[in-house]
Amino acid sequence: MDSGALVLIALAVMAAALVMGVGLFAFSRLAGGSHSFPCAYRRDESEPWSRGMLSYDTGRLDHFGRGGPFRSPLHHWQRSALELGHARVEDPALVPWLDAPVTAVPCEYAGERFELALGREHYTALRSWLESVPPGWNANVA
Repeated sequence: MDSGALVLIALAVMAAALVMGVGLFAFSRLAGGSHSFPCAYRRDESEPWSRGMLSYDTGRLDHFGRGGPFRSPLHHWQRSALELGHARVEDPALVPWLDAPVTAVPCEYAGERFELALGREHYTALRSWLESVPPGWNANVA
């Protein structure tokens, strides 16, 4: 083998490693440790709903705008300080990008009040995540 062939082989190996690395990063970002789902957000009932995505992991809920997880979050809410109020059914015509039936829930975080609207299954998952014990809190208690 001459040196030209070795250089081509080395470049091919480096390109394959780069493609695998980018694929692994994208997969872990989108499907790895967090759970994302569509939502609607508004500061109060006088405002219209705005389209977005929610993503939660172990201790934080992130709210993204229309760009989803590919952009910076608009809001970060720590799990321990987020409170969900009493949920109600929302008119699906007001949030057509969500699967009916739609559940709206008033929220409070560090004195800030706002509302989230979610599909019923996503609301149930979010409420369960919020009310479950975070990992590490009395983990050894039977």
